[in-house]
Amino acid sequence: MLRVSVYMGRYDSFGRTWPVRLDSMNAKLPKVAICFPSGDMVHADFALALAGLCNSTPPLETPIINNKSSIVAIARNNGIKRAQELDSDFILFLDSDMVFPRTTLHRLLLHRKDIVGATYTKRVAPYSILGLARDSTPVRDAQGLTEMRHLPTGCLLIRMAVFKALSEPYFRFLNDEKTGEIMGEDYVFCDRAREAGFSIWCDTTLSQEIGHIGQQIYKVPSDPRE
Repeated sequence: MLRVSVYMGRYDSFGRTWPVRLDSMNAKLPKVAICFPSGDMVHADFALALAGLCNSTPPLETPIINNKSSIVAIARNNGIKRAQELDSDFILFLDSDMVFPRTTLHRLLLHRKDIVGATYTKRVAPYSILGLARDSTPVRDAQGLTEMRHLPTGCLLIRMAVFKALSEPYFRFLNDEKTGEIMGEDYVFCDRAREAGFSIWCDTTLSQEIGHIGQQIYKVPSDPRE
C-alpha cells in the first residue's frame, strides 16, 4: 500500500497561507493540463509567471499545452482535445497576456469545483472587471468564492468531465442576429455549462493578484512642465 502525503497551502480572505495535509491510501493525484493559446510569441512576464507556477506544482503532473491560432476558440478546443488524449483530470486555461501567482493552480484545486477561476479587468479605460456574478451583483462588490453567470477564460480551471456533458465545439462564438453583437467564446461556454447543470465560481481574492498585460503609448507632453 502506498501512502501519499501532499502539503498545499490553504488561503484565507487576507491572503495568508496555512498548510493542509492530504493523506490517502493509493491516492491518485490529479493530472492538470496547463493550456495557453497564443500567437507565435508570448509576453516575457507571462513566461516568467508560468515558469513560477510550474515550479510550484510538484508532485502534481502538469503537462503543458500550447495551441497557436489566430482564432482563440479553435485554440481552446484543440487544447481540450490534447488534454483528453493525455487523460487529464483538469485543464487550466491561462491566457498568454496574463500574470498570476505561482500558487494559482493549488488555490483553484482546493476549491474542489468543476469550474473555477479568477477574473481581471479590461485593458482599456474605464478598465471594467470582466464577468458577471450569478445574482447580477457587480463583481467589484463580490467577496470570497462567488458563483458567476459569466467568467473570462484567462485563468480558468475546468474538470475534464464537464466536456462529456457538452457537444463539440466546446468553445464557440455566437452572433445576435438582431443587434449584430458577437458574444465571446468564454461567455458562450459559461452559458452552455450552466445549462448542462454546472456552476461557475470565481475566487475574488485570487482575482486581486491577477494582472492583464496591456500596451501603453507614451508621448512627450506639449507642456514641458507636465
